[in-house]
Amino acid sequence: MRHLWSLLAGVVIAPLGWAVIAFGQAVIHDAVTAGPLTGQSSKLVLAGAAFAAVGLVVGTLACLRISPVGPLVISVFYLASTALLIFSPKNGLDVFDRVRKDLFGHDVSLLSPLTSGVIAILGAALLMAVFSGKRWRSESEPEATPWSSDWKTSTSGTFADLTSAGASSGGSSPWGSR
Repeated sequence: MRHLWSLLAGVVIAPLGWAVIAFGQAVIHDAVTAGPLTGQSSKLVLAGAAFAAVGLVVGTLACLRISPVGPLVISVFYLASTALLIFSPKNGLDVFDRVRKDLFGHDVSLLSPLTSGVIAILGAALLMAVFSGKRWRSESEPEATPWSSDWKTSTSGTFADLTSAGASSGGSSPWGSR
């Protein structure tokens, strides 16, 4: 069930994250092209908040111990989009060159996060979440660790006991002869 929830989160977060990044980049573009920046601009705060929101949501999905299916879906979507633009630029431009006019007073281009490399960076970072072995295990599966109770009952004694046992049995130990 956790894989399904993670998959649904990935399907929802991938396009929303892309759109929010595009909006933040449009806000920054408009603020910079409007003239010299003096002091704190509420537009730049809005763009920063949009970037921070995407970072927090995507980072949460990548780092929490839930299923890695969601980060995998987002990663594949983002990296495949980047590959499409790199290896088939005409098709990539046809697919992603969409501009939403006057979205909260800004012209938002879905191509800008892709051409700036933000999508590729997020895709690569999310791909790393897939390689965490702990995320694939369910929470009911116990881990075999040296500090678990199963480990302690299967080994008796301390390190000193093990080395002295090796010494008393002819001088050989797991670490070589004495």
